[in-house]
Amino acid sequence: MNDEAAGKPVKPRRGRPRQDIGAAALNDDRPFVSSLARGMSILRAFRAEDKVLGTQALAERTGLHKTTVSRLLGTLTKLGYLRYMPEYGKYAVSNQVLTLGYAALGRFGFGELIRGRMEEIAASGDCVVALSVRDGLDMMFVELIRKPTAVALHLNVGSRIPLAESAPGRAYLCAAEPEIRDQAFRDLEKLHGAAWKAGKEAALLAALERMKVQGHSDSFGEWKAEHNAIGIPLRDPLTGDIYTLSVGGNAANLPPDLLRREHLPKLMGAARDIAALGGGAV
Repeated sequence: MNDEAAGKPVKPRRGRPRQDIGAAALNDDRPFVSSLARGMSILRAFRAEDKVLGTQALAERTGLHKTTVSRLLGTLTKLGYLRYMPEYGKYAVSNQVLTLGYAALGRFGFGELIRGRMEEIAASGDCVVALSVRDGLDMMFVELIRKPTAVALHLNVGSRIPLAESAPGRAYLCAAEPEIRDQAFRDLEKLHGAAWKAGKEAALLAALERMKVQGHSDSFGEWKAEHNAIGIPLRDPLTGDIYTLSVGGNAANLPPDLLRREHLPKLMGAARDIAALGGGAV
């Protein structure tokens, strides 16, 4: 009979507590840490075109009170994720933030394989090849390769493009779980207002139906009149997170038939290679 069954006081165990990470990750009842969420919102507020941002601009973008923003800026600066720029009196994202992204891309040789395939695709024409992830109601480029002659609409790593109208966004939505896609549609309706029911929703639904049939997303002049692109979803072999790989550029140089004939087979080959890393399907 153990001490607990005999009614004797049980001494607390020493050492590291047992951690059931898997069970915790599936438990939706875990407490939501608001302070952490607010800190992440500060980092997410920075955009590729932002050199520096001040407290006022960050408060406006995040909807947080300036006093709260100021405290969070101090913590993020001490942790090394932000740098205070005294000559501006504002803050800039530090290179420490890159360690988070490279930790994700480095798994299983995922990033190395992707970059190799992107370089092969970019070498075959005046195009821009991009690896993207979802960021709210946008897609954000985390890798981008292009020839110097390719027209890129001033796009760079960190640039964001719209979820609904772009080939990367449509590839993501088609691959996303139904509940995530449904919530994205509700959020897009709030974003676009009357224009959503006036045609934007129908255009997106038609694009997703096309992708189910043809196996890739497309956006031919729908995001920018002079821009054509196609894309496919990729899944991280470990986490199942969705990335998208896309090819796009000047519509005059990249008509739909050329994108499908020359670039689509390379996109699909990259998808097969990524799936093989984890031993599963895309």
